Amino acid sequence: MSYRSVVFLATGFLAATLFTIISGSKSSIETAQIKENESVKQKLFIATNWKCKIGDGDVKEVDDLCNDLNTMWSALTQTEKENIELCVNPPYVFLDRVRSCLTKDISVGSQNVFDANGPNEGNTGTTTAKMLHAVGSEWVLLGHSDRRNNLGEKDKLISEKVEASLAAGLGVILTIGELPNQRKWGRALSTLRKQLGAAMKGIKPDEWHKIVVAYEPVWAVGEGATPCSPEEAQRINEELRKFITERAGPDAAASCRLTYTGSVNENNAAEYASLVDVDGFVVGRAGLDTSKLRSIIETLARDGRSSEHNEL
Repeated sequence: MSYRSVVFLATGFLAATLFTIISGSKSSIETAQIKENESVKQKLFIATNWKCKIGDGDVKEVDDLCNDLNTMWSALTQTEKENIELCVNPPYVFLDRVRSCLTKDISVGSQNVFDANGPNEGNTGTTTAKMLHAVGSEWVLLGHSDRRNNLGEKDKLISEKVEASLAAGLGVILTIGELPNQRKWGRALSTLRKQLGAAMKGIKPDEWHKIVVAYEPVWAVGEGATPCSPEEAQRINEELRKFITERAGPDAAASCRLTYTGSVNENNAAEYASLVDVDGFVVGRAGLDTSKLRSIIETLARDGRSSEHNEL
């Protein structure tokens, strides 16, 4: 039995049922599986990070992509729509436009929120979490390697962003990942635990269902990089779920979603989709091509752990 299943069992049952399961009753285990199926309602999650690769000089690109996304979504089967939550993350300036154009079945998220520690509301140039919520954003992407490694964001600032975003009613896509040297020196897990542990300070016990953790092995991203193997992605996400269980409890570990982001595309999605502790993807370039995105969605809906639960 996988670690994830143990977490779900530990949180989804009455004490009497747990006692019977431990005693080895086959009928009780079958009942437990049914209850697990009923209690796990979180959809698999796919976020597309547009970065700054669209609309630079021609806003028609944004409108065209939104129209293509609507067409793609309408072509999915009902089962695929029921199993997948799709969130697109355009640049700030297009948030309102994208939300107005897209079907309400597709969520919209921001790529960031305010940029400085300390009080932010009222300062010139600040974009607050409340503003994002007001224009229709449902999610915000925080902790991306671009922000951490290129723009110098620290764990403390990211933790403040997490807390403010949740307080404003947004869900948080929290990206964590280790650099090549951190992995080479055997510090991958300690780095990830440090990043996740800092962000957890801003999460209340009843907010974990609004958290998506995205593992981004920075060493595996970009042209010429060595891909992160599915086995390693599973190992890391399983360790992250254990860490959440230890720090925040089994309910938190069961209700949040752990995803993978590392050059995911239509050709390799199947290798990661069936992993027990991978609940979806955050995609970059593939998210700007609706034919590739549709392939990833179909793969995840077919092979991901939600399809297994539906068959119990």
